[in-house]
Amino acid sequence: MAFKALDIARKILVHVDVEHGDTISNLKLQKLLYYVQGFHLAYFGTALFSEDIVAWTYGPVVPVVYETYKKYRKRDINTAGITDDLILEPQEAALFDKVYLEYSRYSAVALMQMTHSSGPWLKYAIGEVLPKNEIRDYFMTLQIPNATISDEKNRTFDEDYMQRLIKLSAPSWKGIGDADVWIHTLREG
Repeated sequence: MAFKALDIARKILVHVDVEHGDTISNLKLQKLLYYVQGFHLAYFGTALFSEDIVAWTYGPVVPVVYETYKKYRKRDINTAGITDDLILEPQEAALFDKVYLEYSRYSAVALMQMTHSSGPWLKYAIGEVLPKNEIRDYFMTLQIPNATISDEKNRTFDEDYMQRLIKLSAPSWKGIGDADVWIHTLREG
């Protein structure tokens, strides 16, 4: 069963560790929605949320979520008082948490650049819907053979699985030939 994108957005916002200095803008929220949706489609064959993802200038966007948080403009979203009553299946929750932990480390701009470097966003004009089957197919190409599958609904992850996925999806910019250097630069800078 697919959830509402706003419920998944709240789940992401509740994960933001404000006490330790973490923040999230609408731009970053949009990119994290794209990644949790994409990996969910690839792993479970179903959408995590039912709303479409649309190609916008700054990357993939879920319009209803954008509209809800657009009042913050470029500022960080105030997460105080946001609650999350959504309960995912254990395997879905594990995947959600893993994707959030790995991708939330990056700035909004870094995530935007990652979505601009490969994937369905490149194939569609601004304003066009990114078909879920193409998002699924793209994220399936990011799977690593060493990630074991115990059944259709339950995958066991290598410790470095998500790190390797990030390396595969990282752009190869002139002057930054090594994905490890690129990842370190994003985390430290």
